[in-house]
Amino acid sequence: MEQIVYLVGWQYDGHDSKYPAFHEVNERLKRPGTLSARQSLLWLMREARAHNAFVSTHINLCDAYENSPLWEEYRRKDLLVREKDGLLQKGGVWDGEQSYRVSKAREWAAGRTQQRIDRFLELLPITDAGTVHIDAFFPKPSPYHGVTLEDEVKAIQAIMRYWRSRRVDVTGELFIHEYAGLMPLGWHLNLDEASRLKYPPSVVCGGGPAWNVRREKHADRAAWAGVFTAPEAGCLYEEAWGYSIDDDICNPGDVARFAERFFLRTVPWLHMNRHAIVRHVHSRDSYEVHLTGNLVSRVRVKDRQHSIVEDGRPIVNGDDLCVPAGWRKQTLIAYSKSGSSRRWELPPSWRGISRVKVTPLYPFDSRPPRDAKVTRRVISVRLDPGEAVTITPA
Repeated sequence: MEQIVYLVGWQYDGHDSKYPAFHEVNERLKRPGTLSARQSLLWLMREARAHNAFVSTHINLCDAYENSPLWEEYRRKDLLVREKDGLLQKGGVWDGEQSYRVSKAREWAAGRTQQRIDRFLELLPITDAGTVHIDAFFPKPSPYHGVTLEDEVKAIQAIMRYWRSRRVDVTGELFIHEYAGLMPLGWHLNLDEASRLKYPPSVVCGGGPAWNVRREKHADRAAWAGVFTAPEAGCLYEEAWGYSIDDDICNPGDVARFAERFFLRTVPWLHMNRHAIVRHVHSRDSYEVHLTGNLVSRVRVKDRQHSIVEDGRPIVNGDDLCVPAGWRKQTLIAYSKSGSSRRWELPPSWRGISRVKVTPLYPFDSRPPRDAKVTRRVISVRLDPGEAVTITPA
């Protein structure tokens, strides 16, 4: 599957260090035998293409630290958010360092945002990946300067358009409806049901459910300013709409968890995203999303059992699935979280195929490929717990 990897902690001392600067590669990335950390990162970006992957970076346009090479300039030019009394507005404390907030509206008006972006694109070939991930990209009013929430939103929209003019799409942590048409992916797609009908996957898709939070009646404006909710936020059963992954991979032990979520979430999510949403139906017993191609994704309310049926043919049943791999011709992926022995009906386009090849996909050291007989377009597949296979015509 074609993929994008956003590398976190690639700059200076690691994640959340030295902002608003992001113009030096972390020395810890330097590989033996290379001249610099930057050369090593460029090597990684090149090598990833052989695995159908693009490597981009995770950056931050919002935070500022006192030990940053740009701190004195941003203080002198008054580009940081100030409280009503004129004091600098504090952000979080990350790795023991106090962060402050950049005023995106004032920085953009001063032309410094454009300069930061241009310098960054000279450092790394991000245009080859065509995307960058911007952490915590939320509007932050500056009361002392009279910069409003609306001013900040307009600045963010202008910044995303500028990235796009440089052939780079912006992804972010959360999608806010003012970002429609400018942010194609939210790490956590925190939208309610009406908004998922309004913004189809062709406009914005998303990762996982970590911050799928219902908005509070009294918190709309405050939440929009950067708390982990937003107007039009939160749906009841996000799995019915399809979701992918919003986890970091930080150590080798994370790979098994990532694999499980890739097969259970990303594979059906990608298949669903190739269809248009038709309607949403919520009854006492079920919660359904109907898509083109006679595709129905359903959550059973009493026990949250999730299933997907395509043209009357089950392709997901709880933690078992047999879903088309849309990036490969005439290929299915079957997976079982707990292990299973199931019969799966093949798609109508497989009519006339009498045998299939079942090839282990995960775990990587699993048994060799095997053939299976097709009877009336139905095959029997036995899978061990956590096993995934591809199914192709023999």
